[in-house]
Amino acid sequence: MKARRLLALFLLLAVTNVIAAPVKQDEYIDALDPGIKLFVRSKQPERTVRATDDNVVLFVHGATYPSTPDFDLQYKDYSWADWMVDKGYIVYMFDKRNYGFSTREKAMDQPAASNKPVTRSFLAVRDIGAVVDHIRKRHGINKVTLIGWSWGATTAGYYTSLNSEKVKKLVMYAPAYAYAQHTNLGAGSGSQDKRKPNEFNYALGAYRLGSKAANDGRWDGEIPVADKNTFREEGVRDAFALEALKTDPTSESRSPASLRAPNGVLEDSFMQATGRRIWNASSIYVPTLVIAGEFDTWSFPEDRELLMRDLTNAPVKKLVMIKNATHFVLFEKPRLQFFGEIHDFISTAQ
Repeated sequence: MKARRLLALFLLLAVTNVIAAPVKQDEYIDALDPGIKLFVRSKQPERTVRATDDNVVLFVHGATYPSTPDFDLQYKDYSWADWMVDKGYIVYMFDKRNYGFSTREKAMDQPAASNKPVTRSFLAVRDIGAVVDHIRKRHGINKVTLIGWSWGATTAGYYTSLNSEKVKKLVMYAPAYAYAQHTNLGAGSGSQDKRKPNEFNYALGAYRLGSKAANDGRWDGEIPVADKNTFREEGVRDAFALEALKTDPTSESRSPASLRAPNGVLEDSFMQATGRRIWNASSIYVPTLVIAGEFDTWSFPEDRELLMRDLTNAPVKKLVMIKNATHFVLFEKPRLQFFGEIHDFISTAQ
């Protein structure tokens, strides 16, 4: 009887461990610049996990949406953060200034045309630095692995080029880099001043508005077949857009509902896409993975090829393209292959 009770207890503990939800903590930390607070979320396994340089990951969000809908979408099993926690990682994500739950400067509450673009890349890099140092101090570790999506890949790469000693590995998911004929970000795009073609269109102002319809159109437009459900599960597009809108307390005050997204990324991306790069990957000294979906229109193949060419000091560099996937591969049917490629890269000794 005693053996049976012990076996039953063991099985109960095993089941509880499998289904236990990750431990989540939301907090605010000081940015490097006065008056700016950054929203930070961490998730880790319920059982005690000792942080090391090898098992702490920081996600860096992109141009339009903040961190939580990107990396912690609570729709079915689509949370990338929870997937990583299940693999034993301690996961962090944060909102850059003027995004999501972080401090929004006065310019974000004024008409967009009243101010120039806010949250330029060099300021986003400072925000990454504040969070990296917060994580290093909290856990007593030296290095953090960075995983950036889209503009988050760009800013994570930019940060690493200045602070390789604090980065264990770098994953650049869908990065734009230095392709000088990038028609979606440079000449011919809405970011170009048509009267002064070499200049950014400052009429765009401090920020832009992102609606569900706009994101739906962009995502659908990248899927090269009529039946969009061949690429993604029905329902995830709506779940993502609705969660993203909740991160801006003013979204429901507009019709249609829309969130505010800073335009600093557009100014810097225009400069890069017209031959005026803002950083150089040759200054990265850590193992680096460059990865994107086959039909991505933010990260062109030429961007990724230029990155691979410039990663001259990365001790390991790898380029992966996910077939039948778009910029939003993390929410599409090949996402487990995508997650697996990244997990294999960051978990392999190099």
